[in-house]
Amino acid sequence: MIKKLPTYITFFLAFLIVAIVSFFLPKENLKKGVLVNDISRMNPTYVKEIISADSIEKIQNVVKRANKENLKVSMSGTRHSQGGHAFYDGAILLDMTGLNKIISLDTVSKIIHVQSGVTWAQIQEYINPHNLAVRAMQSSNIFTVGGSMSSNVHGRDPRNSLIVETIEDFRLILATGELINVSRNENKELFSLVIGGYGLFGIITDVRIRLKKNNILEKQALLLDYKDFPEFFRNNIMGDPKVELFIARPSISSNSFLRETIVNLWKTSDIKKDTDDKIYDLLGEENVFRDKFFFSLSREYDLGKDIRWYLQKKLVAQVNKKYFLTRNNSMRPPTAPLKFLDHISPYDSDIIQEYFIPIDNFVSFLDGLRVILTEQNVNLLGVTIRYVPKNSETFLTYGKKEAFSVVVYSNQELSDQGLEKAKKMTMSLVDLALDNGGIYYLTYQKFYTKDQMKSAYPEIDQFFAKKLKYDPKELFINKFYNYYSNQKKL
Repeated sequence: MIKKLPTYITFFLAFLIVAIVSFFLPKENLKKGVLVNDISRMNPTYVKEIISADSIEKIQNVVKRANKENLKVSMSGTRHSQGGHAFYDGAILLDMTGLNKIISLDTVSKIIHVQSGVTWAQIQEYINPHNLAVRAMQSSNIFTVGGSMSSNVHGRDPRNSLIVETIEDFRLILATGELINVSRNENKELFSLVIGGYGLFGIITDVRIRLKKNNILEKQALLLDYKDFPEFFRNNIMGDPKVELFIARPSISSNSFLRETIVNLWKTSDIKKDTDDKIYDLLGEENVFRDKFFFSLSREYDLGKDIRWYLQKKLVAQVNKKYFLTRNNSMRPPTAPLKFLDHISPYDSDIIQEYFIPIDNFVSFLDGLRVILTEQNVNLLGVTIRYVPKNSETFLTYGKKEAFSVVVYSNQELSDQGLEKAKKMTMSLVDLALDNGGIYYLTYQKFYTKDQMKSAYPEIDQFFAKKLKYDPKELFINKFYNYYSNQKKL
């Protein structure tokens, strides 16, 4: 029989182990604070501390403390922006996911009132029994509303693409700690600056969002040549009021690289179902292991890319087949899967770049994209195409012209050499976009040069000036702002 040690000896040994471990820990890391990163794992940052922002009063107290102690404040949601937008060295990091209450739902006016840490998945689960659906959100539903607003995201609905178009109003905590109302009529300049402002003008606490009916949609997929897509889009998507959602995916296979294109359409259906019919039940992600296996295969081998593209046509897109599902299920797993994309490796990361290209220049851009990706030997994982309308409601708008959103999803090594390769690719693609009358999305890696930023967003100096107008102490800050605002005269 094993005898137990006396309690005082057990405590002494535990204390001794903790003391030894603490002694050998790198002291500089202890001084630096808490290490955080985003989904790309390319922005490691030591913040002073992480505070759960679970109440408005708590946030205001943090802002007051930061003013008093001359500290900086940054904020994060699910940490999927990839350009240092959520962190700053030595700052207090507000974790906004704790501010996650649904406040009210008006089913008549179709407006939901939520706190900014609420995710789209929470909203879908709440509104689905009322036969309502989200108008505009990203392809995946895991993101917070506040983070989505700060990036001015867009979605797959060609007539309700931009989140800014769905925002009724919101409340904001300023750098002084004051809580104010913001809308198109009240503090309207802040309305344009905060949406797409990356948390630099204040902290969004709650927001009212316009919804729409949860229609039953008919999904179908077609196979096109990329050169035919712009005309198809005009005639069969924008020319057909029944189309509620769409996304196009060019081939990643070597045999049809960026030429063959699957176009997925979701059209309003004429079929009628009682609201208690099972078609309205929310679905979850399916076949995660299968999809993850083939996606990982495509990450490692060219043959894997060929196999994955073949399976996309035969199993996933089901070209020339039709089936029915609700709008809510069309905007969540399994239609918009995410889990199979999870990739945690100390050696490499899957990253996203996005470019907004005028429709008439789409073919030219894709031809240039094919050349750059091939010549630079980029490990391409996917390309998707959506649509954004012309819109000037946000100060840093990417909707300067109606355009196709071209998202480039690639795998990059995390070594110094790998990061240089990713930077070279980004700079080349930004130049390609600019040459074709387009611009790039600010939400991703800050590999683009300051001159390129000025060319894409000539209003950037004014944006930085507005930042200092509303936050002269630069209390709200992040690495993205610090990197580019230090050279305001680009």
